[in-house]
Amino acid sequence: MSVRKFLPALLVSVGLTLLMLPLQEAIDLSNTALLYVLVVVLIGSRYGRGPAIATALLSALLYAHVFVPPLFSLAITEVQYLLAAVVMLVVALLVGHLTASLKAQAEQVQARETQARALYDLARHLSAAQTPIEVEEIASRFLGTALQAIHTRILPESAFAAPPPPLTAALLQSALAGRHPLLSAGGDLRHTLALVPLIAAGPPRVLACELPAAQAGDTATRELLETASSVLTVALERTHFAEVARETELRRAAESLRSSILSALSHDLRTPLTVMVGLADTLALGKASPERQKSMLAALRNQALSINQLVTNLLDMARLRSGNLELNEAWQPIDEVIGATLQQVRAHWRDREVTLDIPSGLPPLRFDAVLVERVLWNLLENAIKYSPADTPVELVVRRFGEWLDVMICDWGPGLPADGGEELFGLFRRGQAESSIPGVGLGLAIARSIAEAHGGQVLAENRMGGGACFRLRLPLGSAPTLSDLEDET
Repeated sequence: MSVRKFLPALLVSVGLTLLMLPLQEAIDLSNTALLYVLVVVLIGSRYGRGPAIATALLSALLYAHVFVPPLFSLAITEVQYLLAAVVMLVVALLVGHLTASLKAQAEQVQARETQARALYDLARHLSAAQTPIEVEEIASRFLGTALQAIHTRILPESAFAAPPPPLTAALLQSALAGRHPLLSAGGDLRHTLALVPLIAAGPPRVLACELPAAQAGDTATRELLETASSVLTVALERTHFAEVARETELRRAAESLRSSILSALSHDLRTPLTVMVGLADTLALGKASPERQKSMLAALRNQALSINQLVTNLLDMARLRSGNLELNEAWQPIDEVIGATLQQVRAHWRDREVTLDIPSGLPPLRFDAVLVERVLWNLLENAIKYSPADTPVELVVRRFGEWLDVMICDWGPGLPADGGEELFGLFRRGQAESSIPGVGLGLAIARSIAEAHGGQVLAENRMGGGACFRLRLPLGSAPTLSDLEDET
């Protein structure tokens, strides 16, 4: 215990004695004894048991020497004065002891409350940890704050073969075997190495840190280490199972994607290829009339375009899913992209009617023309395939606040009752088994491209039947002529 804690006991007792000397005749002995006892209580509540006992002994000595007759002498002649001095000493010692005990208990309660709060914060932060590295970082911050620990690490069993110094494989194996915190001499005399096993359903690990040597053997430190290890073990177990679940989900998703691609290719490639082989064999025989040959060549071309569209969609989705999509954006009018898309549509579906409603004076937008053309093609193709051949497909452009909407509406069966959000998933179709060609990628590609531009693709049923798909692009702030001249 520090000697400086006893100095207040000396100063307060002597100061009280000097203060009461002028009032010696006005204050009787019992009140004087109570004042000394009060001093003992104050010292005990502030500095603990040792200084309180020292204050009690010194106060009893000063009380007997200065205030008990004969004054300034310890030769007490009357029994009542001797008894008063002894009682005062006993009371002071007892009160000082009780006060110091209460102080120690209060400090323990406060320390436990602080530890409980720290453990709660540890558990709260660990609840958001996703990897063992994040768990190790949180544990390092917690132990550094709570126990002034340094060099905190969480070592898996695979690292035992070549552990970082001052750790050894034997120490780590002993910690795992003992299943309790293991304290060993650290790299220097000021620190003690603490090894705490973390054993759960996943691979075993050991929490290693260096604690100040002064508190390494403290019972409270051991208890805190054991409690923290339990919380860390649960967090590591959760991250282990989360990683297993992620890997399982990735394998399941990859297998599902592979099966979907194989199913789509086997269904949507085999049919047009079979048709193309049959048409080619018929043409090779040379028995068809010129009109028949022309019709068959047109059918061959359509089947080839269908296969090309299928492969293009697969490649586009592969680019989008890989995250390597780079936008070649420029400020340009949406009318030109719509016109280029409609030329391709009319070349593929010459007999389908597409009505236009495009207002004049639309502002230019910043977008990748090739990708937006791909979106419009997919939406128009979807509308044409799923609506009756004798009904028109409507393309309407409108400005809504800071957005420009390109709406493509049809008179087909409409969206499912749940709103059709699932149609934007990979390999999702309105009808699982349908004679209409396609693999269910067009809408997913359209939405991905729109989101890459900061826009959206929305779907809704229209009044009177059919569905409307809406490509929504942000208007932005188009550059002025002076801005373009400055750039050049």
